[in-house]
Amino acid sequence: MNIDIRIANREDLPLLNQLYADMDGQPPIPKDDLEKIFAEITQIPNYHIYIAYLNEQPVGTFSLLYAPTMMHQGYHKFAVLDSVTVISSMRGQGIGSQMVKAALKLSAEAGCYKMMLSSNLKRDRAHQFYQSLGFEQHGWSFKCILQPTQHFV
Repeated sequence: MNIDIRIANREDLPLLNQLYADMDGQPPIPKDDLEKIFAEITQIPNYHIYIAYLNEQPVGTFSLLYAPTMMHQGYHKFAVLDSVTVISSMRGQGIGSQMVKAALKLSAEAGCYKMMLSSNLKRDRAHQFYQSLGFEQHGWSFKCILQPTQHFV
């Protein structure tokens, strides 16, 4: 089984919305909001949403961002993989593995020295999946929910 990976464009928004809603059984994002979000994403250099197709049928999606860093001697880039999802009816058939391997290849070709991702603590199967592809837990992931009126000391 070979999948075809393509960069999503504005015409793909209804499809992306359907794929994201299927990921966790959530309702789709309202069309106006979706268009605003996509317009903002397209303004960010080296940030793309990809759609995976099997026999011309969409079966999954992921987002990939390349960012430069000065943390090590010389110039380096790293990749951030996000929003990996396979339609529920096709899970467990190797599509996710092919998508992540494609993301790894794209990132290496872009000159990235590492790829990072974050996964919810409750997603044990996802953790096993990523580990099977060579990812290892490295440190901790933290988040801070921000409010516009919040004051920082």
